[in-house]
Amino acid sequence: MMNQAIAKWYDENQEEIMALSKKIWDASELAMEEFESCRLTAEFMEKHGFKVTTYHCCDSTKRPNTVIAEWGSGKPVIGFIGEYDSLPGIGQEVKPYRAPTGGNGQGCGHSLMAPSCGSAAAALKAAMEAEGLKGTVKFFACPAEETVEGKMHMVRDGVFEGLDCCLAWHPQGHGLKIREFIQNSLTNMKVEFFGTSAHAAVAPEKGRSALDACELMNVGVNYLREHCEPTTRIHYSYLSAGEKPNVIPSYAALHYFVRTKDLKSNYETFQRVSKCAEGAAIMTETECKISVNAMVSGCMQISGFNQFFYESAAKVPPLTYTEEDMEFARELFKSIHEREPKEGEEIISTELIAPTHNHVNAPSSTDVGYVTRLAPTSRMVGLGMITGTPMHSWGSVAAAGHPIGLKSAVYAGKCQAQCGYDIVKNPEVIRPWRQDLDRQLKEEGEVKIIFPERIN
Repeated sequence: MMNQAIAKWYDENQEEIMALSKKIWDASELAMEEFESCRLTAEFMEKHGFKVTTYHCCDSTKRPNTVIAEWGSGKPVIGFIGEYDSLPGIGQEVKPYRAPTGGNGQGCGHSLMAPSCGSAAAALKAAMEAEGLKGTVKFFACPAEETVEGKMHMVRDGVFEGLDCCLAWHPQGHGLKIREFIQNSLTNMKVEFFGTSAHAAVAPEKGRSALDACELMNVGVNYLREHCEPTTRIHYSYLSAGEKPNVIPSYAALHYFVRTKDLKSNYETFQRVSKCAEGAAIMTETECKISVNAMVSGCMQISGFNQFFYESAAKVPPLTYTEEDMEFARELFKSIHEREPKEGEEIISTELIAPTHNHVNAPSSTDVGYVTRLAPTSRMVGLGMITGTPMHSWGSVAAAGHPIGLKSAVYAGKCQAQCGYDIVKNPEVIRPWRQDLDRQLKEEGEVKIIFPERIN
C-alpha cells in the first residue's frame, strides 16, 4: 500500500509539479544553457525545505545550470536524478498535429524529469518527517544530458560522492518499466586543426589547409570503421569549415561521438580516432588539438534494486487520464503514425511492467552511466508519450507539454518517492546491491577514462 504521507503530499502539490513541468517545457533550453530551468527548479526545492546549491558545472562566468538540493542527515543517503535540457529545431505547439515553432523542443521529455524526480525527493522528505525517520535525501537537477557531459562535470566535482543508492525516471512511449539496458559507452570529442591562411589562387603553396586536415581525418576514420567491432558507432559533424572558397582556411573543427560496448573498448577506439587526427595533421602540415567533452560508461544494472523499485511502484495507484486527454491522444496517435489505430491497439499505455532481469547492450548512451558506477542505481522509463512515439521528435514534444506528459511526471514521482520510503524503512536492502555493484566493477577490471575540463 502506498505511504499515506506521500499520497497526501502529492494531493496537495500535484498542480505545482505540473506547472513547473510546463514552465520548463516553455523555456526549452539547450544543453549547458538551462538557466531559467535551473532557477525554477531551485525555487521549487527551496520552497519544500531543501538546502539548495546552484552553479554552472562547466563555466563559472555563466549563470547556474545545475541544482544540488539536500535535506536530512545520516544514512541512508538516497539520491534522485533529474534533467531538463531540450533539443534544437524541434519546437512544437501543444497540438495533436505537426505545428512547428522553429525553436527548441523537449523531444526527450526532460522537462518532466526534474519536476518528477525533485517532487519524489520532497515527498520522501515529508514522509520521513511525519514518521521521524533518519536519513539524507539528495536531488540533482543535471544539465546537458543530450550531449552526455553534464553529469561527468558533476562527477569530476565530486557531487555524487557519498550516495548509498540513486533513483531516476525517464519518459518514453510505452508502459512504465525498469530501464534494463546497459547502453553504450561514448566519447564526445572535439578535434580542431590549425593551419596557415593564404590566397587559394594566387599563393596556394603558402597555405596549409585546416579543412584538408578535417577531410583527411574523416577519410581515415571511415576506413577505420571496417576494423571496429560490429557494435561500434562513430558519428561526426563539422563545427567550422572555413568561410570563403578562395581563402585557404587556417582553422577548421570537427565534433565526434564514438560509441562502443564498454568503457575499455571506448578508450581504445578514442585513441585510434585520435591517431587519424594526428595523421591528418602530419599530412597537411597543420597542428591538431583534441578535447574530450565527455567520456561516459554504460550502465551497471543491479537486478535486486530493479526488482525492489518495481515492487515499490506497484503500491502506487495507477495513472489515469480523462476522456479529454484520451481524445488528444487519439488525434496525436493518428498524426504521428499517419493512420488510424487498429481495433484494440494501445494508444497510450499506463501499464506497470515487471523487470525481465535481461541486461543487454543498447546503441544509445547516457551520462547517467558513470553515476551507476558510483552507487547502486535503478531507473524507470516509460509513460508521458503516445505509444511508439519516436524519441527526439515533434510528437514527443507535443505530449510532454500536454497533461499526458504532465500527469505522468506526478505519477512517476510517486513511484520514486515510495521506493525511497521503502529503502529508508529497511536500509539493509542496500547492502546486497552494493555488493553486486562492487562485484561487477571488480570483474570489469581497471579502465581508463578522461573527465571534461572546466572552461573557467
